[in-house]
This record gives sequence, structure tokens and C-alpha cells, in this order.
Amino acid sequence: MHAKDTMTLKEASAYLAMDEATVTRMAAERVIPSMEVEGGWVFSKKSIDKWRRIREKGGK
Repeated sequence: MHAKDTMTLKEASAYLAMDEATVTRMAAERVIPSMEVEGGWVFSKKSIDKWRRIREKGGK
């Protein structure tokens, strides 16, 4: 991940229009692409965009 591509939990929550608790749960359950770093979650915008495209096409 490049720094410009990285989103915090708060940023990912806003980007996905979901509350932080839901995004945290999805990350912990490995439903959404994420990495746990120093006890917190980080997200790649590029990976999130790819995940959304796959879901929109009917994938998991």
C-alpha cells in the first residue's frame, strides 16, 4: 500500500457511507480488504474499490 492510497477507519467509514462499527466488524471478519496495524485497521482505497466492483457484479 502506498501512503496516498491508505485510509484510516474513519476515512474508510466515510468513503463507504457506513458507520465505523460496521466497517470494523467487516474488517475483523475479513469481509472487506483491510490490514490490522498496531491495533487499528487500515484500508487501501484501491482494494476497497476493487472489492466494491466485484460485489456489484454479484461476487462475494
